[in-house]
Amino acid sequence: MTAEGAAGRRVARILLDTSLPQLDHLFDYAIPGELADEIRAGQRVRVPFRSQNRKSFGTVIEFAEQSDFGGELAQIAEIVSPLPTLTPEVWRLARAVADRAAGSAGDILRLAIPTRQVRVEKQHLAGTAPDPGEHDTPFAAEAADTELAGLLTGGARLAVDASHGPIRLGTGEWVGGWSLQLARAALAVHAEGRSAIVVLPDYRDLDQLRDALASLGHAGVVRLDARQSKGERYAAFLRALDPEPRIIIGNRSAVYAPAHELGAILMWDDGDPVLAEPLAPYVHARDAALVRAGQSGAGLLFAAHSRSAEIQRLVEIGYVQPQRLPPRRTRVVHADASMTPDAFAGRVPEFAARIIRQESRRGPVLVQVATPGYAPIAVCASCGDVARCRACAGPIGFRSAGVAACRWCGEPARPWQCATCDGTVLTERGMGSQRTVEQFERQFSDARVLLSDGEHPRERVDARPALVVATRGAEPIAAGGYRAVVLLDAERLLGIESLRAAEDCMRWWENAAALAAPDGQCVVASGGGPTVQAFVTGRTEEWRSAELHDRHALRYPPAVRVASVTGGTAEVERALASIRDLGAQDPSVPGIDVLGPVPARGPSGYEQVPGIVRLIVRFDYGLGAEVARRLRGVLVADAAGSSARTRGRPPGRARPEALRLRFDDRGVFDG
Repeated sequence: MTAEGAAGRRVARILLDTSLPQLDHLFDYAIPGELADEIRAGQRVRVPFRSQNRKSFGTVIEFAEQSDFGGELAQIAEIVSPLPTLTPEVWRLARAVADRAAGSAGDILRLAIPTRQVRVEKQHLAGTAPDPGEHDTPFAAEAADTELAGLLTGGARLAVDASHGPIRLGTGEWVGGWSLQLARAALAVHAEGRSAIVVLPDYRDLDQLRDALASLGHAGVVRLDARQSKGERYAAFLRALDPEPRIIIGNRSAVYAPAHELGAILMWDDGDPVLAEPLAPYVHARDAALVRAGQSGAGLLFAAHSRSAEIQRLVEIGYVQPQRLPPRRTRVVHADASMTPDAFAGRVPEFAARIIRQESRRGPVLVQVATPGYAPIAVCASCGDVARCRACAGPIGFRSAGVAACRWCGEPARPWQCATCDGTVLTERGMGSQRTVEQFERQFSDARVLLSDGEHPRERVDARPALVVATRGAEPIAAGGYRAVVLLDAERLLGIESLRAAEDCMRWWENAAALAAPDGQCVVASGGGPTVQAFVTGRTEEWRSAELHDRHALRYPPAVRVASVTGGTAEVERALASIRDLGAQDPSVPGIDVLGPVPARGPSGYEQVPGIVRLIVRFDYGLGAEVARRLRGVLVADAAGSSARTRGRPPGRARPEALRLRFDDRGVFDG
């Protein structure tokens, strides 16, 4: 990789490694003569900060002939690494997405650039690091792939509904058909001499895409995976830095990977909450991909079995073009819950139970359940009130028969006393995955019953007859596909207190149905209403459009953007004052409304935090940059003035009343 040198310029502009928002700007440093020929933009350096004896790490962003600073500039102390790890493209992306979310660019760079590993770096610089791509077989792109590659490298933005059904690769592995579709698209872009970045929710998706790419002759994929060791991740990152086209696959942070001649960004199942970044400034991988494509001119491909509301909005405003050919879809039937139920007290209607009995003799059958564990809810046996933890007020559930504990903090629920009636006996309500397995082993005694959930994960099952009980998102791939897919607990899932309950249900159900064999079927064992009806009939396009229309009517995301502002009463009031006049000067700007402030709640969601309030700001997309700029200004002013107020507080401990911002939080309206 080549990077800009100082070229005789005497000033380096550096971004310091810091979490303090008031320091999120470039600082000017003098370049000492002995470093003038070595220093490059993108390198890590150490510089004095506040005193000559106190050194901080930073990254060289650019060079200047002179500084606007009136005093004498401090000099760069040393170059930490000769390798520039920050490219200009990634820097522009980090700055843009941080500004969009009222955050700090340094926080984005911590996601983008792995921790340096000196040994790995030395091997890379010496050319002795192994390169899995050295012996790739050239990929012969089909005509359809070539056409798609031309669209993507030309900057097209596409939304694709993936076909249902697993596919057997030439290597013998079974993968979801979507992975082969994405692999072909990525390879076609690569065949054009451009890099492709593929962003996927979790390691199981990465494994499928890796296998699909390998089956097509491309074993040299660059994988950036949270499950890798630090050395493996840094080595993969350095390969992505090389000045040659690569196919880069990874989790949400892969959207920030360096890529030579980026041709396209492909994203699988952007509605999966795993792609929502949990670290500040909380930028969703989809939003970062949209910004990066806009800056670089690269194409975008969003593929899913069920399109997210955000992509549906982009389709309806014409920013993203949908696929025109309808994909293959598993046959879906609705078991009438009014028919005579079996021993599950209506949870599994007789029709669904009959399908399970018949098909589990022919091959694997998948049963999707709502929750993991034994019984998700514990109630007082005397009055029926939901039991709550004495330590954190979280809900109590049963881990196994007779063993109850808090589902949030893990505190055992023995002894326990009801706050309503003083009862001391807990009873089970609802069925988790483990209890369902227990019940199935009794009811379908001749079946082999398998469990797949967070504690007992399975990636694949063979084609032998079996009854596979899995929580949503933990369904393994079956060789040849499942003979039947049975969806339980629809009414419970639709009743989740979340703005996205229906959207998430549609995604969970479509993803499960996509695991069925070509001649298999999907059975919805309960529930009703528009969402179930749309899923059963396959009229999901109309349902998605109606769902988005309702969001527009109620001013809910993604029809509008939102920001949550949390802090002390005075701090939140200053933030509110900074945006109160937005749109007032121009009646044609519809734009902004505020909900709250209301008392903020703690981690449990029940107890209030004394002195802390929260408000929600809803605003149109056109006002996003100004809302972010003003709220960020208040945040910086609050942080800059806090040093005196925090004197005597333990280092690193933030003030409880300090202002906190979060833009586009997918759970901001959840109960």
